[in-house]
Amino acid sequence: MTDFYTFLCFSMRAAMKKIDKHLSAQLEPYGVSIPQMFVLTCLYDENGITLKEIGHRTLIDSSSMTVLVDKLEKDKLVERQLDPEDRRAIRVFITEKGEAIAGDLVNLGKEFNVHLYDLLGEGNQKEFIHGIKNILNGLE
Repeated sequence: MTDFYTFLCFSMRAAMKKIDKHLSAQLEPYGVSIPQMFVLTCLYDENGITLKEIGHRTLIDSSSMTVLVDKLEKDKLVERQLDPEDRRAIRVFITEKGEAIAGDLVNLGKEFNVHLYDLLGEGNQKEFIHGIKNILNGLE
């Protein structure tokens, strides 16, 4: 019988499923998903950027981005506006309500990141990040 854990892609997928489950549970009180968290924290860092730029930074494709922003807009966390200089572009702005939540999400994300680094162990952190970057750059 095949031990799937010998396949790096399987182990990475299993780890991401656990990360998603853990982080999703932490986000539940805020009523946002992981991708929505990425959109809000992106806007928290730089408000008023285009949908395309948010998608580029968060690695979310344009069709998914539309659905995510629709939900965030419905929940009054963001609002869309046409770019006055380029009517084809849509800029997204975080609302006061969204900004308050995003501040909490940034802190939550930082704490979760520290937890993941702790799980890696002190001697493995730099090598792990280096390995992930090698995979990301090597599979373009």
